[in-house]
Amino acid sequence: MIDSAIDNPARWVSAWYAAPSWMLPAHLTGRTLRQFVHLHAGGEQLRLRLSNRYADEAVTLTSMAVGQVLQGPMVRPGEKAVRFAGHPTVTLEPAQEVVSDAIALPVEAFSNLAITFVLAQGESLTGHWSAQQTSYVSGIGDVTAMPTETVFLAYPLLTTSWWLLTGIDVLPSAPLNAVVAFGSSTTDGYGSTLNTNRRWPDELARRLRDAGGSRFMSVINAGLSGNQLTVSEFPQAEATGIPPFLFGEAGSQRLAWDVLGQPGATDLIVNLGSNDLRLGVAGATLIEVFQQVARQARNTYRRVFGTTILPGGYSPEQMEQRQLVNTWLREQGQQYFDAVFDFATPVCSPDDEAMLHPAYDSGDGIHPNDEGYRLMAEAVDISRLSGSPG
Repeated sequence: MIDSAIDNPARWVSAWYAAPSWMLPAHLTGRTLRQFVHLHAGGEQLRLRLSNRYADEAVTLTSMAVGQVLQGPMVRPGEKAVRFAGHPTVTLEPAQEVVSDAIALPVEAFSNLAITFVLAQGESLTGHWSAQQTSYVSGIGDVTAMPTETVFLAYPLLTTSWWLLTGIDVLPSAPLNAVVAFGSSTTDGYGSTLNTNRRWPDELARRLRDAGGSRFMSVINAGLSGNQLTVSEFPQAEATGIPPFLFGEAGSQRLAWDVLGQPGATDLIVNLGSNDLRLGVAGATLIEVFQQVARQARNTYRRVFGTTILPGGYSPEQMEQRQLVNTWLREQGQQYFDAVFDFATPVCSPDDEAMLHPAYDSGDGIHPNDEGYRLMAEAVDISRLSGSPG
């Protein structure tokens, strides 16, 4: 069940999330990781969520702390130690997920946090490979006690993935609800400018902040690049050497893991299906699964929304199936969704509806750029969202 914040301000609400998937070994054992995240909600306390979902061995983390980002790998004074059932060390067995003790560190919405820990034992095989955010990795050793003025020397390696860290929840000072953005690479923000938080869920969060009052909600990004709605398998995986589950299980499966358990969430926006079409899934199959996902989500969520599928990267046959699905979404989708937000039209080429508009193309013909993602967020009718208690 979702830990709703509707009636009680002293309830946890998700402020940041990264959907986990299988990661290639990166030889992080013995190193210190300092990972940066951007919060969409603030609170008086926070807690961390960690996952070892895809590992075949346990991992042990030590010297874990959380603080506010100053510059580069530097953290502001006031960094707080993280405990797990009172202990400074935590071991995650294969497939295990853990939540930290509450941390007395007040944080503001739209602030940046640094989460630091030493991967003392085991290899990290669970993470989020397309973070669109630079984080820092040390050489071998625990460098958490390195003085601030020399901390740049302690972290010579960079990563644009998140490792083992999957969520941050806050205790808001006033009742707050959250909306979950559930999608693939275009929700993940692939193609947006690194380190600028220009994914469409980030843009939506800023719109809700600017609207203020009861409109403000935390926006949770449950996007996973490469993810499909209907199946987990990637047909070319064996030939290309892509490992299983690099793109996660099917969205219809990870709904339970990455969506339905988000603390404080009341609303869901589903933005999946493009990868299914590119791999030959029939439009009718997609429509059927959309219906199943909407029905299942309604058991937990107050409001469930659909979105049209973006142009770009389809064969003529796949374009026909995309048109079939988008027509169904626009004309019949409200039989299953509270509303359908048209993401496709604002970023479509005026000369060819099968293509992204050149002005909104990140360069690969598939993923929008920063302005394209802003237009997607603008397509969300925020008056249809639940908002938060006044």
